[in-house]
Amino acid sequence: MPDHTLLVTIAKQLNLLSVCCYLLPVAVCVWRWPVLPHRLRIGAALLLILVLNVWAEVGRQVWHNNIFSTYLILWSETLFLSYAYYKTFNTRLNQQLLVMTVAVFLVTAIVEYVFWAGLYGTKTYTRMAQSLLLIGAALMYFEKILRELRNIRLERDPMFLVSVGVTLYYSGTLMVFVLEDSMQKNYQINQIWLMYSIQSVLLIAFNCLLALALYNSSKNSGTVLLPGSTNV
Repeated sequence: MPDHTLLVTIAKQLNLLSVCCYLLPVAVCVWRWPVLPHRLRIGAALLLILVLNVWAEVGRQVWHNNIFSTYLILWSETLFLSYAYYKTFNTRLNQQLLVMTVAVFLVTAIVEYVFWAGLYGTKTYTRMAQSLLLIGAALMYFEKILRELRNIRLERDPMFLVSVGVTLYYSGTLMVFVLEDSMQKNYQINQIWLMYSIQSVLLIAFNCLLALALYNSSKNSGTVLLPGSTNV
């Protein structure tokens, strides 16, 4: 069998780098705080996700168990992004479709928790429901842009950047999370690390796009990441 030691080491370093990259959107949030729309909600969500990811990495390194913290990350990311899309959509149909898909996610998560996985089991179906929900929301946002035909530069539209990141990350990592459980049962630890290097690279790209979206949101009060009140 080939020696995967070097590749696994690189994958672990990529994982640490991807966790550190959560600091990028937080740093932009702090930097642009005085002019960032809805800074309290965005700042609280970013700080929560950062703390949970640090907790997950500490749990992996120290206790060799981070399943509970990653479960909380799954929920926090899903609810935060779903709320952002809900406030962005300006048609009742899109909002209703999003609420329905969120309901499907909630039912899937509860059923898998109660009947199959419990608290510490692998949440494969919940991950699948999360990916389908957020990718679907991103596609609805792309359709919204095409329908409205707004005269804007897409690279400066915060929610467009977020949607690109969501599409790349959640479509690229769906099979990673689906295959993880079976690979763990077969004790393919090195292969899991190699597979997770894909997730790390996509997560770094997602956080970079999120940081850029926050920066553009602070410069353009007409196109904001989370519509609503100016200060909260």
